[in-house]
This record gives sequence, structure tokens and C-alpha cells, in this order.
Amino acid sequence: MAKKKIKALPNSLIVTQANELVEARYNLPLGEQRLVLTMISRIQPDDADFKPYRVSVSDFAEFLGISRDSAYAECKKITAKLLTRVLQIKGEGRLLQIGWMSSAEYIDGSGMVNLTFDPLLKPYLLQLKSSFTSCKLTMLLSFKSQYTMRVYTLLKQYEKLKVREIEIEPLRDMLGIRKDLHEEYRDFKRHVLEYAKKELAEKADLMFEFDEIKYGRRVGAIRFRIYTKTPPISLSANDDLLTVDEVGNTPYNVNTPIDPAISDLLLFVPEQHRNKKTVYAALEVFNKKHGFNYVKRNILYSNAKADKSYAGFLNNALKGDWGQDVELEQQSLFKKNPIEVWERSGFSTEKEYNEFMYKKQMKNYGMVV
Repeated sequence: MAKKKIKALPNSLIVTQANELVEARYNLPLGEQRLVLTMISRIQPDDADFKPYRVSVSDFAEFLGISRDSAYAECKKITAKLLTRVLQIKGEGRLLQIGWMSSAEYIDGSGMVNLTFDPLLKPYLLQLKSSFTSCKLTMLLSFKSQYTMRVYTLLKQYEKLKVREIEIEPLRDMLGIRKDLHEEYRDFKRHVLEYAKKELAEKADLMFEFDEIKYGRRVGAIRFRIYTKTPPISLSANDDLLTVDEVGNTPYNVNTPIDPAISDLLLFVPEQHRNKKTVYAALEVFNKKHGFNYVKRNILYSNAKADKSYAGFLNNALKGDWGQDVELEQQSLFKKNPIEVWERSGFSTEKEYNEFMYKKQMKNYGMVV
């Protein structure tokens, strides 16, 4: 199989799985695991049933780093193998053995493959309200080891708790390590734990240290200590602070810790205005008063309408909620004719939406885009 340098990660959404699926026992090679994750990212939160999820063969070739000339044949090999893979999901008093996919359909000349999940996976992927874990697809696809992918997801599940302890054998099962591979703990430590630790430290939005818990003389469990990496947001020292009157009754404090919601809202703001303290302060104040969606719709309105003073226009739009009429118009249009997710999100084009989503995913692990 001819290899080539990966050009770019695909613009992506979010991979959301029930925690039972996160902890399921399965063994997927890197290419198959990437394909499954890409499929999961195509699921929308309001999907009531599985659909044939379309994946571009050319995009798949790029993030696998394979030649476009061989992409179609290689993709067919991967999906054929995937149709035979079995995963085991443990529940209370039950064990479900199931395949990932029920079908893979290639339409000649389309450059796409339509993939369908096994219907019994519905409780683990559709309309999840609690006990689930979400990860950014672009981050998962950036890892070079299938073990790093699984370690990252297992730690993401416990990110808020900061600690996760797993016995060695269940951990090996969850990572899909064969019984005859890395049998000695020192090999498991070197090729799995240390490799994942290094790769997460370089690429991910979290990292870990680990302690070895001994059962007698042997290592019987691993205690992961989880650390979240928060990229700093630089504010221009030359930009004037907002006064109390400009944003209501809350003055802006430059030493206030960065709120993750504000960090996400800043991604909607044109790049040349993100470092302005006046913009940052307005987002902070109105997010606290009215919430994320209120601020988002007024940012998007300002992006389309602001002329000279972007910061001043945005502040006035936030005060008067000028973006509300546009949002109501979009909701009315959606009731008459279903529209794409990028339109529902308030973007003018799908390209603009994809660029935003790509930047949002890449931001958290410090990659310049």
C-alpha cells in the first residue's frame, strides 16, 4: 500500500458515545478505528434512528495517508474487515456481543461509501442524555496509535474527576490488546502507557501521569492522574478596557480566569478582533447575563453587518439583541423546509461552518490553523 503524507485532517464534528461503549472490549486496527469514529461523528444529536452515514473515500484516504489511486480498493478492504469485527459491551447481568456495522455500500462514480451501524448499537449512540463521553474527531484522528485513541477516550470520561484507576487485565481488554501481545508488564508500560502519555502530551487537550498499584510483587492496576490543558488567550495590551457603562454593571477584570464558553465564543469572532479586550469583555458580560446562544447569534449578526467599528457594533448588537430576528427567521424557514446544520447554526455558507468547526477542534490542542 503506497503511503503519502497526510495533507490535513477532515473538518469534523464530535464523537459521542455512551460510557458502556467507551469501556467496551474490542480490537480495531488504526484504519478501522478511524473509520468507526468518522461514522459516529456523522450522527446528529436529534437523530432518532441510524441512517446510512456517508464518508468520502478521498477524505478517508487523506487522513489515513494513503494514495488516492489505491484509496477505493483500500477502503473496501477496511470496511470488509470491519463487518467481521465483534465488540463486547458489558451491562448489569448481561454481555452483548455485536458487530459495528450492518452494511457498507459503494456507489460507482460517487466517491462515497454509505455505512450503516448495527441497529443494536442504538442505545449507545443515539439521543444520549446522560452517562456519555464526547471527544473531538480531529483530535482522535491525529493520534498515530489505536491505543492512544482508547486511552484518551477512557481518560476523557473521567476528566472532571481527575483520577481513574483501572486494573491491568480490564485495561488490556478495553484497549483491545491481544493476549499474546505485550505480555510482560514492562512491554505494556513501554509500548502502550508511555507511548500514549507522550502522544497525548504532544497533541491532546489533556495529559496524564500514572502510578503503579502493586498486588504483592506485581503491578495489578494503574492509577491515572488526569490534567486538562487550557490554551491561553492573548489579549492586546493596547486595547482599551470597557468601562462599566459600556457593558452594563460589570467591569472587566484582565486577571479573570478564561471561561471555556468565552473561549468557544471567540472562535465565532473574526480573527483580527479576537485579541481586543473590549470584545472579550462584552462576550463575558452578556454570556453571563443571557447565555451562550444569545451571544453567538449577535456575534454572527455583527460579522455580517458591522462596518467600521466592529467592537462598538457588537456591543450595541448584544445590548439590543439585534441577532434575534435573524434567528427567528431561520427557525421559521426550518419548519417549512429542513435545512443543513450549518444554516441552523447561523453561518452563511457550509465552507464558513466547516472552517469554524475545524478551528474549534484544533484550538484545544494548540495547533495553528
